[in-house]
Amino acid sequence: MGRELDVLVYGAPERARGIVEQLERLALRARVIREDTPPARKSRLYAAEIIFAENASEITEARQALARFAPGHRPAIAVGPTALAGHDGIDAWIPAPALPAQIAARARALFRLATMELVAERRAHVTALYGERNTPAERAEPKSSVLYVGDASPRFMSLQHTMEATGAEVIAAFSSYSAFDYLHERSFDAVVLNASGKRHTAFTISSAMRRNARLYHTPVLLLSDDNDLEAAEEAFARGVSDILPPATTDLEMCDRVLALAGERRRRRQAKAALEACRDPRTLDIETGLFHSGFLTSHLQDFLVGFERDQLGFSLLVLRTDVPEEAHQPDVASTEKARRQFAAMLRHLLRTEDAAARINDDHFVAVLPLTEAEGVDCVAARVSAIAECTAFESDDPLQPFRLAVRATGITPRPGETAEAMLERGLRSLQMHPAMRAQA
Repeated sequence: MGRELDVLVYGAPERARGIVEQLERLALRARVIREDTPPARKSRLYAAEIIFAENASEITEARQALARFAPGHRPAIAVGPTALAGHDGIDAWIPAPALPAQIAARARALFRLATMELVAERRAHVTALYGERNTPAERAEPKSSVLYVGDASPRFMSLQHTMEATGAEVIAAFSSYSAFDYLHERSFDAVVLNASGKRHTAFTISSAMRRNARLYHTPVLLLSDDNDLEAAEEAFARGVSDILPPATTDLEMCDRVLALAGERRRRRQAKAALEACRDPRTLDIETGLFHSGFLTSHLQDFLVGFERDQLGFSLLVLRTDVPEEAHQPDVASTEKARRQFAAMLRHLLRTEDAAARINDDHFVAVLPLTEAEGVDCVAARVSAIAECTAFESDDPLQPFRLAVRATGITPRPGETAEAMLERGLRSLQMHPAMRAQA
């Protein structure tokens, strides 16, 4: 389900309000906005805008009202007729009637993508402060590639013909075995599953992809032979990104596949831009994390963004210790364990997060567009995995564990990066009741 996110909902009461309660069951706290809703008194991070509309003028009206209520850029999802697809200022279109699970999944995916792109831009700017490097020649972006899985039905033939006319590459796998062979060998921008008569097989493939870290973000679309709402609910619960019912035209099928494929390509580009910032100028080679100087610069840039346009973020501070009641390893073994913890920490964070070791036993991580609940989730995950990992000591028969304490803080107006880091270290030493007030 994912951690809770706040979203804005705009539309006629009978369209918008009816879905709010259902979205909240999916961990999306929805705030319904009308044309006359006054501006918000308190700044809050909203992950997406969900607009129920019938025409372009309603979209324009909605964007204006939402901007008055809470200024700032965030992904916008339109729910309505086909004419809304491709409207300026809309990041995604979902045909009505849209299921809450589909809206929630799309909102989360677009919020994550927007976060990655924003952080990639800012991190590249900070990286440039550490010296320019020779940039490799830009490679031509390959054409979109889509994997089709299932029987060679007339709908598949129509989809293949329409997509290839746009320059996209369509590869067909007529069994689940050959499909996973293809998925193992290369990357695809989207996967289309023919669920006609084989719904269970399609669901199994989608679920398997969502359990695979490399395939997790690859969009999955179903070619459906009915409009069964109960089956659609299960499909989205299994990780399906979109369902193409029988009445969908060839052109609309193509547009919906390419829209999701385009989001996948954007995510791949943002990840590559973030990875490009990891080089000897910015890294602590011994830990694989960013060095403390770079993280301080990165944090300062985020603080400037926070002051200017309410760019939200949190700082996670972690301390690693060997429990007193445990076998006390020698200094070399403890240092080796902390370096191993650093490698674990890097892989437990998102690509857009930035972590560094700031002294012998303290680590910090900048978590963009993350509020208190999200920080708590990250801290719990890191602590749980670290504390169940046995590290090798000087005595092979006496492995030991690291105890991890963690706290998260949010920025204050006018605060510098150094001051925020110092406040985070102080907060970690406080009693939990006092820490909440720090």
